[in-house]
Amino acid sequence: MKQSFKSRFHMLIIILFAIIAVEALLLLFSISGAQQVSDLATDMQSIIIIFVFAIFVYLIVLYNYIPYRVHKALREVRAKIDEISNGNYYIDFDSSLYDQDEDVQSLILALQKMLGIIIRFDQAKADKIFEHHQRINQLIGLLPQCVVITGINGDVIYCNEVFRKLYPTISEMSNLNELIFKENFNRQLFDTILNSLRYGNNLADVVIQDENSVRTVKIDGSIIRNRKGVGTGAVFTLDFNK
Repeated sequence: MKQSFKSRFHMLIIILFAIIAVEALLLLFSISGAQQVSDLATDMQSIIIIFVFAIFVYLIVLYNYIPYRVHKALREVRAKIDEISNGNYYIDFDSSLYDQDEDVQSLILALQKMLGIIIRFDQAKADKIFEHHQRINQLIGLLPQCVVITGINGDVIYCNEVFRKLYPTISEMSNLNELIFKENFNRQLFDTILNSLRYGNNLADVVIQDENSVRTVKIDGSIIRNRKGVGTGAVFTLDFNK
């Protein structure tokens, strides 16, 4: 197994100290074996020049190696984090690529643990949303009134079975703005709904009378708004009295 980056860095520092120690030993050796002061000065000058140059070159290599090594070690980790930030939580981590560096491996293991928690949370949230959706659909299906849920632009998002029986041509693929009715009663009914969507007004006990019969419909509706207060859709109930 290869050494971690921390171990490599410690090794590089030890090598630097070893170079300095060799320089010191050579200086001591030259001092102890010198016969003349001029020879001693020449030997010490040569040793100092050589080792200063060697240490200078080594420090330049060290100065460039550390950022390169850090960038290389974290390059793929950064790419994985970018994928996670873009919403991709199902990332395949190849452990064989990271087991040679214990520091990077610990970071990868932390990322894997975090992704596991995020995935479980998203799954639990999706299950809850689906469960609530099913409950709402079942509740709406039990109502005797016609129920239609629309987007703010008139798209039909949901309608219950009672509504489908009265208006079989309208489905979740329909837009109320595109519907054409022969009867004036139906035109008034859906014009009332569209005006509510257009102006963002709630409807309460709005009654429409059929001119050709005793049929009436009472419309109640509530605009759905987002957190900024902007209307995004509406829920309408139609209570027919034939």
